[in-house]
Amino acid sequence: MSDTANANIRLDAGRALADGARAWGDGNIDAALNAFARAAQLAPSMPLAHMNLGVALRRQGRVAAAIASHRRALALGGADAALHSNLGNALREAGHLAEAETHLRKAVEAQPDNASFIYNLALLLRDRRDHARCHELLTALVRRFPDNGDYAWDLALSDLYRGDYAAGFAGYEARWRLARSPERPFPGPRWRSGDEIAGKTLLIAAEQGFGDALQFARFLPLLVRRGARLVVECLPEQRDLFAAIDGVGQVIAKGETPPPFHLWAPVMSLAGLLGTTIDAIPDRVPYLRAPKALSRPLGRPPGTVLNVGLIWAGKTTPRDRSWPLERLLPLMVDPRIAWWSLQMGPRVADLAASGVGHLVRDLSPAIGSFGDTAALMADLDLIVTIDTSAAHLAGGLGKPVWVLLRYVSDWRWQDDGEGCPWYPTMRLFRQSDPFDYDGPVARMADELSRAADRPAGPWSNAP
Repeated sequence: MSDTANANIRLDAGRALADGARAWGDGNIDAALNAFARAAQLAPSMPLAHMNLGVALRRQGRVAAAIASHRRALALGGADAALHSNLGNALREAGHLAEAETHLRKAVEAQPDNASFIYNLALLLRDRRDHARCHELLTALVRRFPDNGDYAWDLALSDLYRGDYAAGFAGYEARWRLARSPERPFPGPRWRSGDEIAGKTLLIAAEQGFGDALQFARFLPLLVRRGARLVVECLPEQRDLFAAIDGVGQVIAKGETPPPFHLWAPVMSLAGLLGTTIDAIPDRVPYLRAPKALSRPLGRPPGTVLNVGLIWAGKTTPRDRSWPLERLLPLMVDPRIAWWSLQMGPRVADLAASGVGHLVRDLSPAIGSFGDTAALMADLDLIVTIDTSAAHLAGGLGKPVWVLLRYVSDWRWQDDGEGCPWYPTMRLFRQSDPFDYDGPVARMADELSRAADRPAGPWSNAP
């Protein structure tokens, strides 16, 4: 190929890169991806094209392909700080934490004042459970950039991971500074710590997800005991469940016009307002109860001694907490245990796709609300679930619940131990590394077999 032809190709590749940059700036990720891919194909030796393609692929959730694109850029000599940071972020998302740390540290070493690179390294250190170093980096970032809500938010999470609930729940208010969670205005004053609530009507406003609301519902009876009259806002699917909480006067669906009230507070602010510490978590269960019993009890299939509910999939953002259903088959070997699926949503299809549906009874047709799920859980001996709202529901109901935890988990479960300070009837089965799907299941299978040997005993409680 002539020098002129080569020059024209590189010119076209440059135009494609520019097109991709414009599309990225406009928020059109599909168009940006296509443009960066065209640039990489036209000029395979251009590191920037491969790096940009990797960034776009990761944004679309194609993390393995993103890693390959970044590695191609690295092989071409594009070893600048941004490439190391982007590759480190993709490796972190894929669970390759040690290698991710290597690249993120190289980015920081190359540009030690780059706040974004420091922030990316801090998040990786949190995943690697180096909470002291993570906290140090985030604290420095917050001092440098006090107006940055993302830095303040992740510092609060770091405090919670470290068990410093006083600092963590105070910092938790930084969530209102995040673009994804603007504060919802309500008329009248917000309840602040120290305000008297006896004899006053208090509106508790809904926010965040199903599981968060269920975890923090434990604080509602405490407010009632302080003399408050409660109006509780919640997501529609939880309305019947929240209406059954002792002392709750009125429940409204999120977005409905509330009745008159004196003060209001977001539900996720209650822990901080009530001065919760890791050594003084209100853990009396049950604080939730099924709003009604099943019209037709499940019964016990012949030859079985335990009825066990199962949930294996949840949201994939901000991280995937699911478990491959096929990797749970060792739990289903013991014929004395009857399995009942409480899984909801599109992942119910996993039952048919994997064949596991022939070993598990699907209860999803009977579930229209969290109240329905609660009634089914009340009729089961044990709940086995991943980290999703079902774990909080079972824990709040005081049901025996075993939770399969991915290695990169959440502040409320901490990093070690089988017990959970938030739920006395919960037992945690943790991965030893991000790719260990079989170890926790094997341990759980052994415990299930022991439980089937003594189904009437107190086998369900966390040690």
